Amino acid sequence: MRDTLHSRLIYPVIMRTIGEHGMYAELDRQKALQYASREEILRSQRRRLGQVLNYAGQHVPRYREVLGEATELATRDPTALLRKVPFLTKEDLQTGLEDLKAIPQPRRTSRKTTGGSTGQPVTVIKDSSATARERAATWMAYGWFGIRVGDRGARFWGSPRALGTRRLRFALADFAMNRVRFSAFGVSEAELEEYWSTCLKFRPRYFYGYVSMLEAFGRFVEDSGRDGTGLGLTSIITTSEILTGAQRDLLERVFAAPVQNEYGCGEVGPIAYQCEAGGMHLMSENVFVEILDEDDRPVGPGEEGEVVVTDLGNRAVPILRYRIRDRAVRVETCTCGRGFPLLGDVRGRVYDQVRGLDGRFYHGEFFMYLFEDLRDGGLKFERFRVVQESPRGLRIEVQAASVASEELAAVVQTKLGSQLPGMDVCVEVVEELQLPASGKLRIVENRVTSHVG
Repeated sequence: MRDTLHSRLIYPVIMRTIGEHGMYAELDRQKALQYASREEILRSQRRRLGQVLNYAGQHVPRYREVLGEATELATRDPTALLRKVPFLTKEDLQTGLEDLKAIPQPRRTSRKTTGGSTGQPVTVIKDSSATARERAATWMAYGWFGIRVGDRGARFWGSPRALGTRRLRFALADFAMNRVRFSAFGVSEAELEEYWSTCLKFRPRYFYGYVSMLEAFGRFVEDSGRDGTGLGLTSIITTSEILTGAQRDLLERVFAAPVQNEYGCGEVGPIAYQCEAGGMHLMSENVFVEILDEDDRPVGPGEEGEVVVTDLGNRAVPILRYRIRDRAVRVETCTCGRGFPLLGDVRGRVYDQVRGLDGRFYHGEFFMYLFEDLRDGGLKFERFRVVQESPRGLRIEVQAASVASEELAAVVQTKLGSQLPGMDVCVEVVEELQLPASGKLRIVENRVTSHVG
């Protein structure tokens, strides 16, 4: 009864209030399209690609020169036109957002700040129709595993510790989505016990969250002798980190529910979802994905390359040829019968965790939230890295060439010291953090093989 009330009344009212009521029509359209032929789906995608290229050329300062006079090519061969567009990076979004904003801006927009595994926060602006399309793709893909709009969920995710507008926004979002939120930050066994008790009362139909956090909860349930199958989960949706076969086996064994893997990017939304046959299907109505070799040419089937994403929906800040610094394999076929194109194994998303002296573990996103709070407080820096070098020792490297080192180090040390009791926190301010060969900075590195109290 509760899920039905939420699905038929509460959720539709909320969607209309925030200007995303078009989600339902888009959901019906994408559901109807999914079993169309590959050719029909690709024609629809190329049409949407041409539309966003035309729009960007007419309304976005950054793209006027290369796209402004290309209306005919955008209609005839949009993929060829796309290849003329320069690549976009996180640094471009950080420093050149004004040049990427459409003029005029759509009537209803929202701002989203995301950091990802590189520790570089990026703010993007999205129009409400784009976020409605993202929601539609998500609910469609959840439906492959039996999840319906408005079903109860449990989200193993970030949770701000401090009171404020961000915490209020999270609470409102959780109400809208009919879900409970379990913090992935600094989790103790007592808190895992509370999560279990809440699940017994709330009875979520699905779990969603960081791979490592879901794995930790699954191990807790199994090791403590609880019956995870009794929760009656319909599915478990993992995201943000690489999902290994062992982790999938653990979750499916403990909770007797299939695991659906999600691949996405905060700046463009969901990119691909796994179907029941195991294929990672690209949300081709929302994104155009290129997999490119070292010479920026498309790779062949079975070959690995860099993932480059174009957002087909956002008219507030069109994101074209965005290098997200992940790598993936191009694949061609899936036995499920859906025509959506496919993405193979994704590589490059790795988060270590910091283990506190009291046994709590701290996900990489924990540090993202802390440093976002510091930025909100006026502290200026570019990126950071957290390295656990011993059970007690934590080294924080902060890149901030133009800020007084002593002041910055003192503020960061105070903030992290208060959140990580008993840990020896050393802060180093550097002019530039050295990136690995992959170009993707891991914001948390745990170099400890064992921990002693």
